[in-house]
Amino acid sequence: MLNSLKKIKKSIAGLLTMAFIISLCIPLFDASVSLASYNDTNLNTFIHNGSSIPEGEAGLPMTIRFRFGYNGEQGLYNPESESIKSVDVRLSNDQTYMGVQVKVGENSTAFKERLEKILGYELESEDELQKYLDGYNAGYSDAGNGTILYNFPVESGSYPFEVDSNLFAQKVHFDEVKKGEYKEVEFQVTVRKDTKEGYYAIPVQFEYQLPDVAYVGRPHPTKVEYINVYIKAASSESSGNKVENENQFVVGENQMTPYGTYPQVMNYSVNFRNQRETVYDVTVRINTKLGDKAEMKKTAPAKSIANTGYPFDINETNYDRNFPEVARDQVITVDYSMAISSYSASGFYPLSYTVSYRKVPNGTLYQENHEAYVRIRNASMEDKNAEQTDGEWNANTATKARLIVEGYTTVPEKVFAGDSFELKLKIKNASENIDASNILLTFVSEETQDKSAIFSTESGANSFVINSLPAGQTEEMTIVYNSKAGIDQGTYKITIKERYDSPEFKNADEEVAVNIPVYQIARLSTSSFEVMPSSVEVGSESNVMFGINNTGKVVLHNVSVTFKSDSIKENTSYIGNIKPGETGNVDAMLQGIAPTADDGKVTAVISYEDENGKVTTEEKTFELYVSEPVMDMGDQMMTDMPAEDEQNMANPVLNWIKDNIFLTVIGGLLAVVVLLVVIKKVKKNRIEKEMQKEDEEI
Repeated sequence: MLNSLKKIKKSIAGLLTMAFIISLCIPLFDASVSLASYNDTNLNTFIHNGSSIPEGEAGLPMTIRFRFGYNGEQGLYNPESESIKSVDVRLSNDQTYMGVQVKVGENSTAFKERLEKILGYELESEDELQKYLDGYNAGYSDAGNGTILYNFPVESGSYPFEVDSNLFAQKVHFDEVKKGEYKEVEFQVTVRKDTKEGYYAIPVQFEYQLPDVAYVGRPHPTKVEYINVYIKAASSESSGNKVENENQFVVGENQMTPYGTYPQVMNYSVNFRNQRETVYDVTVRINTKLGDKAEMKKTAPAKSIANTGYPFDINETNYDRNFPEVARDQVITVDYSMAISSYSASGFYPLSYTVSYRKVPNGTLYQENHEAYVRIRNASMEDKNAEQTDGEWNANTATKARLIVEGYTTVPEKVFAGDSFELKLKIKNASENIDASNILLTFVSEETQDKSAIFSTESGANSFVINSLPAGQTEEMTIVYNSKAGIDQGTYKITIKERYDSPEFKNADEEVAVNIPVYQIARLSTSSFEVMPSSVEVGSESNVMFGINNTGKVVLHNVSVTFKSDSIKENTSYIGNIKPGETGNVDAMLQGIAPTADDGKVTAVISYEDENGKVTTEEKTFELYVSEPVMDMGDQMMTDMPAEDEQNMANPVLNWIKDNIFLTVIGGLLAVVVLLVVIKKVKKNRIEKEMQKEDEEI
């Protein structure tokens, strides 16, 4: 004991004077209730409480959760940097910050008495004192060698949590935290059963490094701050059993009862889901005998030599299955390959499993027990001549509750493919006098051809638990689903697999289903409009052709197109039904009735019906011009034309020259110039050739 005491180093005695003065000025919060310390968290640099103070209850586990970060303004001390690195956050590994420290040469009895005075409760034994010391040492060597800088005092008060090596070994690490950035931090603790109701200031330690600083031969900056918690007195409903029933793992979710037949080897798996925080060094062990109060349930009369205990031969020396780490909501699957004993009776066997784990690496080992059934059929141990006796369980005669879906609705009422919706169910125990308990509901969606689910839950969980449902009562539940996009319009099924217990029937398996109509939005597109001719006279017709493509997932019923414009006669073309992916062709003749007075736009109104007869319309436009009819003026113009005009008509060249005399003169002059240039060039070439010939003769 003395050796353990010698390992404890003295805490820093010097505290910031200003912080001390401030702390003395802080009034106790509700002094009529509080029996412990309460701290002004405005003095914190790193801890920033949320809108509510964490609450716990004496004798029960609780979670301490707070925001960690710094803003350069709040608190007694702020790092002079834009970030801090390699940050470790832990519950303070030394309660001496609230007034106790080991004195040099002090014996264990004196230290124990002083410690009890500070803690506010008596340590029941040397073992409990040793637990306190183990808790002190658990984080001491990994926390800056116990050097704490810039902490400030609070009023002494009792420490409300159970102290063991797990408590102070919990650590949250961040590689870097920038100024103005906040992180969520939480710790798991257990409140002492004898804790009095009131507020408590819990010390939290921060160790970190400043950027660009080499910490060789010098301690890292370490700071202790406080977070307030409120502990309620133990309620009349609180007990040790309440804590023990809140297991870390849930067994058998999403599974049917494994079934094996002698003499075949039985291969089966058991699922364990971690429903709480991450745990370490997890070991699942199958116990090779039934529990003390566990009994198998026969499914057939058994011979007198039949065994109703553990149903498997023990062929392995170790059935442990180990997992280094299991995260929250992670499911681990434990596989077994077991040889059924030749003397095992036919029936349901409640197998027992022990799960051990640590809440922190190298921490205290916790254990919890679970039970899950397997069903064995061994025809060689069935007594064919015996009658069913009252002491034997028969699935055909045992009574059980009856769970049904009393009703359901969806929000919104109409579910479209690709959208999310709420499924509101009413699960009713339709039995008149048989209660149901340990109800596990597993929702299984209908699948597409590629085995993908039509409906998937938004949370990712498909199994839900109802602890109990008395006879005649109803439980309402709401599940948020996402519907798969791209599926055909229709009704799709969600199967609800039920597993539950009744007083006479354990692990009853039933199925019910609900059908969810899923709708698709009708969609269409049109091809280019072909208008021939694109311009007509009043009284004439133009041919319009185009295609209507059904680009959706539903049939377009009774499709028709109506053409409207002030310049044409209204006309309607009936197309009929157009299936998804198909095209309906439109071919219509439009007659002009008035000259176009606008931009020549003609509106094509496309209408169609859904399966319920609801009409929907869409409009498209194209151009078609209508003009006044043109009279044939040819003969009249020739008859009324003067003689001079007739002559001009007969001599079009002379007529053009007459009308363009200036251009004619200019053209003539240019022609003369070009002709003179050509003549001059020809004459020059002839003279050069004659001179060349004379030179050759000489």
